[in-house]
Amino acid sequence: MKLTPHEEKILEIIKSNPRIIFDPDQRGIIAKEHGLTEKTLRNRIAELKKRGLLNKDTGKIKESSLSLITDNDEINIKAILDIIGNQKTFVLKFSIIFTTIGLIYSLIATVFFESKISMYPAGENSQSGGMLGDYQGLAKSLGIGNLGNSPTYNIPDIIKSRRLKKDIVLKNWNIEEKNINLISYWKLNKEPGFNPLNWIRKIILPKQIFTTPKIGKEIQEAILILDELITVREEISGLISVRVQMQNPKLASDIANYIAEYVKNFISIEQKREATRNRTFIENQMTEAKIKTEASEDKLTNFRKSNPLRLDTPTSEMIRERLASRVEENRTVYITLMQQFEIAKIDEAKEKLLVNILDIAEPAVKKSRPKRTIIVLLSIFGSIIFSIPFAIYSERKS
Repeated sequence: MKLTPHEEKILEIIKSNPRIIFDPDQRGIIAKEHGLTEKTLRNRIAELKKRGLLNKDTGKIKESSLSLITDNDEINIKAILDIIGNQKTFVLKFSIIFTTIGLIYSLIATVFFESKISMYPAGENSQSGGMLGDYQGLAKSLGIGNLGNSPTYNIPDIIKSRRLKKDIVLKNWNIEEKNINLISYWKLNKEPGFNPLNWIRKIILPKQIFTTPKIGKEIQEAILILDELITVREEISGLISVRVQMQNPKLASDIANYIAEYVKNFISIEQKREATRNRTFIENQMTEAKIKTEASEDKLTNFRKSNPLRLDTPTSEMIRERLASRVEENRTVYITLMQQFEIAKIDEAKEKLLVNILDIAEPAVKKSRPKRTIIVLLSIFGSIIFSIPFAIYSERKS
């Protein structure tokens, strides 16, 4: 902050004679010595207070009242350090209070334990080749081209599904020698105490026509809590890791292993169902192809009986060739479908390895959160950083 020569002169007078701030008689004497009137000196002192160069209460000169921004539009580090030095008591108290709050939170916060599983899709689940093999073109002409590719499943989507989380919530877990579900474990089914807001809401707001069942609300609330405690990550290599956090280490590992088994069973059942559907569809197509083949063979036989070769005419010869061609075509379709029917039966019967479990979950021996050391350190550094703006404001205001 630039000062005029007159302002610098007044500040020098105040430094040499601090009593003039509050003593009118002394102010009048000193003013005469410097060729000023008492009123002029009093007005200049008031202006310096307004500009923040003098403390309004004590009248002391603020040595650190430098501009926070220099002439080059840069932060004045010296001014900030001077303010922190002047307000070190405030900064210390502020830091102690917030560090204490962080420490108390780290001590009373709910402790969570984490268990992890890792898995990756097996070869058969990631293959894109179909079971119709070299007969893809014929299959498409028959309307069964969609059977060529086995369905693929995105494992992270299965893990994030509401269906799985609902199963986890409603399943009874062995927790501290008790078989209870997560709704009971988290005490979501506990009757709420008296809440004035709910009472006022019932009086003021209109009654709802549709009400959600209590168990439905409990399940939904438990699913939302569980959603925050399950983390899924898929690596570029295809490896999928699932982390489960719970207040009980054994419960965390049990849920993680249950997720692994659920994913394996879900994909296996769906693949089996798809294989059965394919086999049934091909069987129906094969039955229809057999009927068409037999019908075309009967037509050709009847034509041959009615039209012996020795009496052939160009027209009858053409008709005979068309009927024979139709028989050959139907036989080819039937043979193809019969081969694929056998493949579909084998595909339906065999057990496929669709998901490989690399690591199973084990009960954690150390808590995953809260991380008390990090919380306390962040509280210390955060309180110091946040106290600086308040210190600057307090210094400039005083």
